Amino acid sequence: MSYETFVARRHLSRRMKSGFVSLISMISVGGVGVGVMALIVVIGVMSGFDRELKRKIVNVQPHLRIERVGGVEDPEHVLKWIRDKRIPGLKTAASFVEGQAMIRSQTAALGVMVKGIDFEREDLSIYREHMLRGELAFEDTVKSSTARRLFFFKKKSETKYHSVFIGENLARILGVGVGDEVSLIVPFDDGSGAMSLARVKNEKFAVGGIFRLGMNDFDTGLVILGLPSAQKLYRLGEKVTGISLRLADVDQAQPWKYQLRGDFDRSFILRSWYDMNENFFQALQVEKSVMTILLALIVLVAAFNIIATLTMVVMEKTKDIGILRAVGATRGGIRRIFLIEGFSIGFLGVV
Repeated sequence: MSYETFVARRHLSRRMKSGFVSLISMISVGGVGVGVMALIVVIGVMSGFDRELKRKIVNVQPHLRIERVGGVEDPEHVLKWIRDKRIPGLKTAASFVEGQAMIRSQTAALGVMVKGIDFEREDLSIYREHMLRGELAFEDTVKSSTARRLFFFKKKSETKYHSVFIGENLARILGVGVGDEVSLIVPFDDGSGAMSLARVKNEKFAVGGIFRLGMNDFDTGLVILGLPSAQKLYRLGEKVTGISLRLADVDQAQPWKYQLRGDFDRSFILRSWYDMNENFFQALQVEKSVMTILLALIVLVAAFNIIATLTMVVMEKTKDIGILRAVGATRGGIRRIFLIEGFSIGFLGVV
């Protein structure tokens, strides 16, 4: 053990026992400890929140979506091309229809995002896991036996009804349950290329299930229905909004987007889940960075307390410093003594 370390240990052990400087040392250790603890806790909470939010988003949204201006006219051709491409880690590829609508019950109405999905090809595990009420087997229609209240909704020659699946919050706002009737209202092109509210389509559905995904945007503003029902609702014929791809590794969505982009003409638009939520995740990153900087300033203030403590120690130990110099200690050696003390106080605070 060097004499610098030995003297620093003696100073610290004696200082912790008595004296005003010892109180300042303890405050310095506590300041560093509180600052570092706050920094670690906040960064951990923010990182955990970021990961959980990402998990919920990628569970619902496509990892990669291929869309075309005006809609994809031959989705089966695109799906076959994707299957032939043999994308590593590709779990599912399915057509989807997406659009805005107003959903209305007997007591309330609300604007929602309607998503028509292929129940046979799409990954529905997330909805099944979070289905609160209704059938676990997603179908484009609801059988009359699904809910006793459907008798008033039944036409003479029909035994099945087009179904929608809605979030828990939306069901509460509309005051509906499984089997209740709701209407989806969408505007359509008046011939001028613009959407007209004067000409709307009003289609009735039955609530086939109620889910809770854990995000207010989805539980309040998302309506799921079968692909054929969505195509009929938006008068698309055989066209779809796009193709959704789900990957085993969601972080591969961006690289595959750039790789596939060259295989499509300019009328196609490729977007990953990150592109769809880029502004949101950037805002989270800015918030995380700002919080880190603010908490780092707290640690910096604690570090200044250590500097102040060392200054007072130097003033208190002036005679001891003189004795050390008299017996041959160098200026560098004395400097290292107090640096060791400062690092020790900081280390104790961090621990």
